[in-house]
Amino acid sequence: MDQILLCSNQILLITSVHNTFIKRYMLDANGSYVKVYLFLSMCIQSGEKNLSISSLADKMENTEKDILRALRYWEKKGLMILQRDENGSILGIEMTNPDNLEQDLEEEEQAAPVPPKKTAEKAALPAFQVTEEQTLRLTKDEDFSWTCLIVESYLERPLQTAEVQLLTYLFDSLHFSKDLILHLYEYCCSLGKTNVKYVQAIAISWAEQNITTPEQAQERSANYNAVHTAISKTLALGRPLAKIECEYVKRWHEDWHMDLAVILEACNRTMLAIQKADFKYIDGILNNWHKKEVHTLQDVQVCDEAHNRRKAEKSNESTPLPVAKQAQVKRTQFQAFQQRNASKEEIDQLEQLLLTR
Repeated sequence: MDQILLCSNQILLITSVHNTFIKRYMLDANGSYVKVYLFLSMCIQSGEKNLSISSLADKMENTEKDILRALRYWEKKGLMILQRDENGSILGIEMTNPDNLEQDLEEEEQAAPVPPKKTAEKAALPAFQVTEEQTLRLTKDEDFSWTCLIVESYLERPLQTAEVQLLTYLFDSLHFSKDLILHLYEYCCSLGKTNVKYVQAIAISWAEQNITTPEQAQERSANYNAVHTAISKTLALGRPLAKIECEYVKRWHEDWHMDLAVILEACNRTMLAIQKADFKYIDGILNNWHKKEVHTLQDVQVCDEAHNRRKAEKSNESTPLPVAKQAQVKRTQFQAFQQRNASKEEIDQLEQLLLTR
């Protein structure tokens, strides 16, 4: 067959997509998430201004929750920055350059600091136990069956045996409500992480924090994102925090119970001292404060004042006396010796003795 040359006298509008997005991110993403990314790329590059979550849902024949899941997924991947108000509603969307993100990831992998010890300790999750009695009983529970069906719709596939066992554990052992379970899977789907171990880890974390409603879980997620965004902005990173950096932040904020203001103060001092974002350096500052039971900016101020006092006292002890003062001290010490007054006859006698020797 002869080759056909296609010609057109029309220049079409073009939406550019980075090859890095296609090679590294698109292949692993849910198809509906890719649709949202591509459509937003077109809207942003063409200068579209009248966009909303509801309008995106209408154009793609999806629910608003589907659109939000897609946006949160790309936010987690670092390809979008979502600007939110105090209530968590999305006000703006900024799309990042995948090539820049790829370069940042490579640099982090080459110079990654040693993670905190607690990371290794939490690597192994406790295996959840599900009895045969639980399984048989819940097969007759309408709420549980309905929950499993909705989770299947989120995953877009039938549940595996391990997933059914995990749902049984959440429902009957951790006593999660069906609304909380659905919110859990909705959250994990938005991140693109739906394997059993990851879902279990999030669920156990919520249980440890006594989270019992979707509202409480959403509030925790909003606070988590707010902390990370503030730290990234203070350090002028221009990107989401890497996984290892998140581990540091978790230790400072959740394990050591330090206020965000204290963490940001350590970030500012690090930037002033070494002019770069170094999480190991920040960790050194905060570890020192942690040993002194610092939790608030007022505690930091008390530590600074105590440090300044000790420094001033040490400086006073080691400061040498002025030269004139030293001479005066030496002269005073010399004059303190008892001086002997000799008569002229005694001096003459001493001279005679010396001459006759």
